[in-house]
Amino acid sequence: MSDSDKNRRQDFRVEDMIPWSDKPLSTEEYEIRRKHVGIRSRQSSMLRDMVGSDIFSGDSRNKLNSDVAQVMEALDAKLNYLIGVNMLNDANRSNLSERAVNLSITGASFVSDERYRKGDPIFMMMMLPAFPPTVLELLGEVMWARETKDGKPFIGVKFSYRCDEEEDTIAKYVFRRHREAIRLQRKNEDVA
Repeated sequence: MSDSDKNRRQDFRVEDMIPWSDKPLSTEEYEIRRKHVGIRSRQSSMLRDMVGSDIFSGDSRNKLNSDVAQVMEALDAKLNYLIGVNMLNDANRSNLSERAVNLSITGASFVSDERYRKGDPIFMMMMLPAFPPTVLELLGEVMWARETKDGKPFIGVKFSYRCDEEEDTIAKYVFRRHREAIRLQRKNEDVA
């Protein structure tokens, strides 16, 4: 692999602290789940679609009385905030714990509480910090398993997407975080 290939691969990986859980699946359970999109993934996609639509874009604002438009914008912002808070509370009550994850569009690596072997099917749930927060239920396959210096399981997983929304959500998050890292690096270089 050339240096440019290595750098290109690194460009699309981000290190982050993400609320996360994982558990092993039997091959039979994996095959059953692979045929159905997770309910949390569907709910997150629907909420993003609802919150992302902007009734005030384009020429529609000119048609509304400006006072009514301002009240509706304030109400929309409050409702979006409440949806986000509700999703955060839901995630906090779940079995997600914040952990360091190296995330890319194709997979992730992380320290797990479970012991896995190469080829094991795995179920993962994560909450991506966004507005509204996005909770995804993903399936994957363990590509490698090692131990950290202190003996904890450290694994690399390849995602098995069940719908385009899952992959698009991860891609948008990774690209956004990568852009943020580049901006921060440039800002720090300018200061130095």
